[in-house]
Amino acid sequence: LIVPRLEEKRAEENCKLRDFELISYSDSENPIDILENIFSSKKQVRVGVEETIQFKYVYPLMSRLENINYSLVDGLLYSLRIVKDNEEAEILKKAAEINNRVLLEAIKSIREGITEKKLMMYIRNYALEIGADEVPFALVQSGANSALPHQEPTDRVILKGDTVVLDIGVRYQGYYSDLTRTVVCGSPSSKQIDIFNIVLNAQQNALNTVKEDVKAEDVDLAARRTIESSGYGEYFIHRTGHGIGLEVHEPPFIKTGNTGLLKSGMVFTIEPGIYLPGEFGVRIEDNIIVTREGYVNLAKLPKSMHIEDYEL
Repeated sequence: LIVPRLEEKRAEENCKLRDFELISYSDSENPIDILENIFSSKKQVRVGVEETIQFKYVYPLMSRLENINYSLVDGLLYSLRIVKDNEEAEILKKAAEINNRVLLEAIKSIREGITEKKLMMYIRNYALEIGADEVPFALVQSGANSALPHQEPTDRVILKGDTVVLDIGVRYQGYYSDLTRTVVCGSPSSKQIDIFNIVLNAQQNALNTVKEDVKAEDVDLAARRTIESSGYGEYFIHRTGHGIGLEVHEPPFIKTGNTGLLKSGMVFTIEPGIYLPGEFGVRIEDNIIVTREGYVNLAKLPKSMHIEDYEL
């Protein structure tokens, strides 16, 4: 493990490997020189790299050493990470426990006149106060903004009758939780209720499909066909879910075309949505752990458009 000298102590404390060599370097040293010294004594070297690595880190080695063969190792790494062990599952449960509390506080803090940004800032501070190590995102999307799944919070004032989508992520001990609820500031209209119920049914149908040895795409199709049969298929514009763990988005991806089989210990989101441009959107997102019998749901909040229905 090669790290800058100022990270040496933190690397020693955080690395869970029992047997590894830690090499640190100063600002005046080039870590590429360290790698070159390690590799130059070998006739042939095979180096595994992640596909997201920046070219500026690989090119110096490629240009200075000819005895290196490069291989992408994302598949190998994700195959080791895709099924969580008991220790990881407990951390993910704690992350979700924190996030449930954060999301509840966010819902209870919605009121006419507050801006999306102000609510977002309160959510972030609250999450850190109750135990989150980081808040990678706290999306507050109201009115027409709720039809934009990744819309960052704005200065828009929440108004009576607005649909409000709250999508919150927290990190705890290196692992993430990602939960979403959709509510209305005030009383929902009949159209808001209808769309919400379609999404809720889609999510429940997807959840009912989850168990070991089911194809990931079958879970997606269960949600997608529910929404399509209701006439809103073109407004479900993303996959049904994604794995969650050391990254917010990681395998398995719950989407059409993924024929991989679900296994006990996999952890992922189930989050169908309908987004009506210029009007509003609805998304409901839970985090689940696959078991032999089905799943354990880490999301403990109710699913309702009425703010007063929410409690833990």
